[in-house]
Amino acid sequence: MAAVAARGTTTQKSPEPETSAEPPRKDEQDQKESPALSLAGLQFFIADIAKKSILWHEVGSQALSSQVRDLQEAPSNEALRHLSPEDRKTILRLVQGAIRDGKSGPFDVGGGPDHRIPGIPIVAYRYELPDGKILAICFPSIGEDDANPGRVALGLAPILQHFVSSSTRVLLLVDNFGYVRFVSDGFVKSFQIEDARLILGRNIAHIQKRVGRTIVSLAIAALTRRASASGHGKFLLANNDSVELNYEAMYFRIGGVVGGVLFSAGHVRGDVDFGKVFEICSAPILVVNLKSRFVIAANKAAYKTYHLTAEVLENQPITEMLLHPGNFAALVEAAKEASDVPMSVPVNILNGQTKKKRFRCTLIDADKDEPKLVLETRS
Repeated sequence: MAAVAARGTTTQKSPEPETSAEPPRKDEQDQKESPALSLAGLQFFIADIAKKSILWHEVGSQALSSQVRDLQEAPSNEALRHLSPEDRKTILRLVQGAIRDGKSGPFDVGGGPDHRIPGIPIVAYRYELPDGKILAICFPSIGEDDANPGRVALGLAPILQHFVSSSTRVLLLVDNFGYVRFVSDGFVKSFQIEDARLILGRNIAHIQKRVGRTIVSLAIAALTRRASASGHGKFLLANNDSVELNYEAMYFRIGGVVGGVLFSAGHVRGDVDFGKVFEICSAPILVVNLKSRFVIAANKAAYKTYHLTAEVLENQPITEMLLHPGNFAALVEAAKEASDVPMSVPVNILNGQTKKKRFRCTLIDADKDEPKLVLETRS
């Protein structure tokens, strides 16, 4: 795959690489939106010397969706902006060595600043295209006889998906290389993270300014000692506030190679099972996937009010049973406008009656691949 990607690049021959070790000077919003290489999930990257750009391929297994990100490309200084200055210099040395000597590495990239966390070993090879263009192809490896151990970090999150995806607890998953693979919504809120993408796929040792030093120290200690810990205490946040948690930091290994630390915590005041709250609400509530228009969740009140069955919900979108497509579109627009005024539309109840219902409409996960519309019936 790397060779195919290499032939697709458009570069000109240049004797020395000019990969910059300096991060781009853009505002944080631009950094979140433009592509940036993440070592967690990296399969290979190609340094295009003349073009001063990097082409790379990584999988999204640091997120539970495990979506393959496919090939991405960015100017070298932007592509490497999430790495530490030391790691950027190491990659520059790796690329220069490959161009000069034909092969370079393995060099460790992504370890903690005090090197207590092992980095991911990366090697680089010079690759010359038929027209004379020169590239450096780099990938995780420790040598000719290895089974590419850099890939052991690739499949960790899907293994734990069913255990943590629906949890309301404060959860952080760090792999055995020290990279953040998953954080729950509870973690993001409790540790006051503006956007989970700012810490996903990054080394836990490099994000202390975002999550605070207590959680970083605990995770590093668990990885270093290969031992679990539990207790009760205050966690210092990045803004010097603190949050009090009952926690467990569980160190684990699977098959001798895959492993890490799962940090699981609950607030001292206790956890709330929001699934139970959803079910006991007296107002009928529907949650609709905007892409498929299928109802993906309905509470007991909604089942009773609209005479729903599980079979109907599995086989018919909401626009083929309860709502006319035009009325559904109007509800979506009301949700996008964040209107507080309930909207009245006719509903085709599955007992054969048609009644007008007033809906409060709310969008959730609007910035994700599959946004949802929450329809709450008002009396």
